[in-house]
Amino acid sequence: MTETSGRDTTPNGPPGSIWLRELKQRPAKQPLSREQIVRAAVRLLDEGGVRNLRMRQLADSLNSAPMSLYWHVPTKDDLLELAIDAVFPDPPTPSGSGNWRADIQTCATDLFDVLLEHSWMIELMGGHPPVGPRALAHTSAIIEILEQARFSPRQLDSALSAIYYYTVGAALSEASWQAMARQSAESEEEWASRLGPYLSTATQDHPESLTDYVKRSASSSTGQRFRDGLECMVSGMDQMRSMNS
Repeated sequence: MTETSGRDTTPNGPPGSIWLRELKQRPAKQPLSREQIVRAAVRLLDEGGVRNLRMRQLADSLNSAPMSLYWHVPTKDDLLELAIDAVFPDPPTPSGSGNWRADIQTCATDLFDVLLEHSWMIELMGGHPPVGPRALAHTSAIIEILEQARFSPRQLDSALSAIYYYTVGAALSEASWQAMARQSAESEEEWASRLGPYLSTATQDHPESLTDYVKRSASSSTGQRFRDGLECMVSGMDQMRSMNS
């Protein structure tokens, strides 16, 4: 029995994504598996973000030598790609009710929750496109929902982009607010209230509605802000879809 190693068998050329390389076989009798290494890496990332993940520290957490990790994961970039895919949410399953809007809202919310739980993903996805098996399965399931809802191919492409762009962008915005609140040891509401004097000065040349918006946003919950925006986006998708009729 053999276990697939992450070693690149291509002698020349840039390493590229781990998902785009041929892998060679390695005897299975190894003290560690790739899955163990990735799980440990996710723990370190959750504890302290990308800067907290160092191969030596990872090896120590596994009571192993750093070189033993490289048989399974050749580079840190490879490990980061594997970590992103490992925590990607399970593919959404259509409810069977025919309510595609509810299905899309559910799958977007699941991804949003994962991105906030593992906020390091947001930082990494800028340089590591999620193209691993779990990420592709997630995308494929959304495509199936949209196809069953009779989106045309072009509309489907636009809708899929809107779902991911909105969800990742919303998670980025929320994670930044949460990080700022943690750094100041305050709640989001407390931190936002201290923005008052700054907002009064910074927005004096703008309508008061800008200040009102910030205050409303600070007093609402993270989940509510996301759901409200998601409802707006899905309504736009429904309007676009109705053009098929």
